[in-house]
Amino acid sequence: MAPKTQTQKVDAKPVSPNDETTKMLAPTFENREMAKPDAHQVGAMSAIAREEGEVKASVIMAKKFPRNELEAYNKVLKACKRPGLASEAIYSFPRGGSTVEGPSINLAKSVAGYWGNMRHGHRIVAQTEETVHIMGYAWDMETNNFASYEDDFKKLIQRKHEGWVKPDERDLRELINRRGAILERNAILNVVPKDVIDDCVEECKKTMRAAASGELKQDRQQIIRSLVAAFEQLGVNAEMLSKNLGHDLQIVNEEEVAKLRAIWKSIADGNSRREEHFEVTKKPTAETGSIDMGNIAPKAGEPEKK
Repeated sequence: MAPKTQTQKVDAKPVSPNDETTKMLAPTFENREMAKPDAHQVGAMSAIAREEGEVKASVIMAKKFPRNELEAYNKVLKACKRPGLASEAIYSFPRGGSTVEGPSINLAKSVAGYWGNMRHGHRIVAQTEETVHIMGYAWDMETNNFASYEDDFKKLIQRKHEGWVKPDERDLRELINRRGAILERNAILNVVPKDVIDDCVEECKKTMRAAASGELKQDRQQIIRSLVAAFEQLGVNAEMLSKNLGHDLQIVNEEEVAKLRAIWKSIADGNSRREEHFEVTKKPTAETGSIDMGNIAPKAGEPEKK
């Protein structure tokens, strides 16, 4: 005789929507929304993917179409014969009893453009309420030669009669771009062959001297007025220019015009300060700018210069 099978009746109750198990197995609409990436994450991922694609395409094109170095060299030297480029191509400042000269960011970018197959620029690495950390880079896509420089500085600018102050959004952007341009220039100069850069600097000097000679012969007073107007924007008056030259500004020659333009470029780009070139004895005759372009923010951790 077969044994009887005992069965146990179980009450089947509907599961409450508030049951913890239900919450684990079936997340609510609100929980599902939280799992989605936010707009910033989507934008960052999209930017990374786009940049990766651009880099890959640049490398492929660089390998497929390598530069002709002789052609690139001739093109950039030809560009250095243009007075417009030559006048902004060199910076100059005193150091230890001698004069230091070098290619400006304008010349470095022009050389990189004609040299070809290069990516360069600067970007913000990190930022706090008080400081900014930036990086400038240059990458030869053809040779895979890469160089980068970094800078960490305070969010401060020096205004006339106010000292070091917090910048507004526009002034902060200009400060970052100015300091970033110096890093970018240094990276480019580290990647492009040095002899190419040196030849470009010499060609620009010849162009500047020739242009200044022609300008002085054509209209000496006009070139003197333009120099004074340009330097007044940096807080330098005509008397300070004359003291720098050692004689009256009216007898300036082509060599000195080229020298003053290099000094102006150095101060404007932040490579040197006004006080390194000129004896500041009294308030300038015209205060056409609110920011002293020669006084850029100190490095993070350094004392503020008064």
